[in-house]
Amino acid sequence: MAAIAASVLPPGARDVLDLGCGTGRLARLIAEAHPALAVIGIDISGANIAAAAVQTPSRVRFEQADYLAFAGGPFDLIVTDGVLHLIPGDTRTIIRKLGVDLRPGGVLVCCMPYASVYNVASAGVRRALRLARGAWLDRTILTVAEWVHGREMAADDLRERVHYMYLPPTRMMNGQLRAVMRDAGLQVVGEQPMPSVSLAQLRHNVTIFRKTSEKSLA
Repeated sequence: MAAIAASVLPPGARDVLDLGCGTGRLARLIAEAHPALAVIGIDISGANIAAAAVQTPSRVRFEQADYLAFAGGPFDLIVTDGVLHLIPGDTRTIIRKLGVDLRPGGVLVCCMPYASVYNVASAGVRRALRLARGAWLDRTILTVAEWVHGREMAADDLRERVHYMYLPPTRMMNGQLRAVMRDAGLQVVGEQPMPSVSLAQLRHNVTIFRKTSEKSLA
């Protein structure tokens, strides 16, 4: 994501938003590669923001915030890595805000699940798991994750990801969502697959949008 963001950064860019920044790794990578940028990362999790704020340069700021209530911007670049499909609320309202929060000529780099048979089936599994959720199922999921990914991921990181096995996507990238983006003045300028690291992970694409107008959704 950092490499993709670097490749599409608008000339003269000054401000970047990492929407759903987690513990801040992507925001820090972007800031380290581009010393002239002011980067802000927001996340709804206070624990993530506390972790992100440790040993962070002054020009990188982290804030606990619900995106729909966030009053920052406008930005030259917005990156959102595996988050947009999980934000609750009306899709048109969220996309309208993304359009407002980008300057004309600004770029949105969005990594999220796309409409496919695999992802639809995986979403159904998540809904079923949510209905059966209990401490025993959390332990089972964590045990399987440690067996599969224990060599490359710390136990705390795996534990934090258990929650996501119960979260079906609220939306996926498809023609309908692209149309809503277009109505908000966000035009697709590129797309590429994002490698999957686990069978349990939804399949993601990175879609790149450029703000071409000041349109707003009715």
